[in-house]
Amino acid sequence: MREAFVNELSRQAMIDPRIVLITGDLGYGVLESFAEEFPGRFFNAGISEQAMMGMAAGLASRGNKVFVYSIGNFPTLRCLEQIRNDVCLMNNPVCIVSVGAGYAYGAQGYSHHALEDIACMRVLPNMRVLIPSDPVETKYSVASICEKPRPTYLRLGKSNESNLHFSSENLDIESPIQMTTGANGSVLFCGSIGKVALAANDMLKETGLSISVYSVPDISAISNQFLKKIAEEGPILTLEEHFKHGGFGSYILERYSEIGVFPDLRIVGAQRTQPNLIGDQDYLRTANGISPEILLSYFQPLK
Repeated sequence: MREAFVNELSRQAMIDPRIVLITGDLGYGVLESFAEEFPGRFFNAGISEQAMMGMAAGLASRGNKVFVYSIGNFPTLRCLEQIRNDVCLMNNPVCIVSVGAGYAYGAQGYSHHALEDIACMRVLPNMRVLIPSDPVETKYSVASICEKPRPTYLRLGKSNESNLHFSSENLDIESPIQMTTGANGSVLFCGSIGKVALAANDMLKETGLSISVYSVPDISAISNQFLKKIAEEGPILTLEEHFKHGGFGSYILERYSEIGVFPDLRIVGAQRTQPNLIGDQDYLRTANGISPEILLSYFQPLK
């Protein structure tokens, strides 16, 4: 997803001279191509996230479309006040790019686990939150950000994520994208965790059940009509590589509360009770109950 991000950003920068990229002393091996092609629009702010975000807001206030790149929690939690005051409240077109969502940097420990960022970013005024599931959705997300500049959070995986989409024509990332069709309920997911939902659907088919699986790359653009529709079609499960509290699933519950619809809905996400585990991404997902088997345990009793 990192490569898809920088490739599309470079393509957009060829068209739009207002696009600027700032890194917090990270992205080596990924961002060099942009730096070489656009040396006057690439800056390394060093390990000083608060200053980096103020710099981004200043450049954006002068008419630039600014992308700020770092990993995990660094471009969000370390400079939350600057994002709130300088970017969001001033409505400056800065896109905060966080690479290594969830447990992508699992072996580096809790300081690198991004598990609170959706909750922090989605509550900020004027903030759009984009969480693509694969390189294809990443490409379309970057294009959408460049077309509609505003305060934006772009949450990416790390690398080597497989494509979940095999046809990218007319992909609309500004509404939920249906990946499978089923008769026994729905799963809404955001991010690279989508492969878990698709694996669960394949396992359910062997038992005679099927579910509708939706990728939600733009969690800020879910219509009331869509929410009412899936509520009428059966139980709903939300899936995210983030703490269950305050994240994507909580947002969906809030939306249902606003429209006065109360479906059978469960949230699957990371547990706050064991934050100190260390291991690779798949191990940490399973240890925290983010697995196809968890989805099966929810839908199989429906048979």
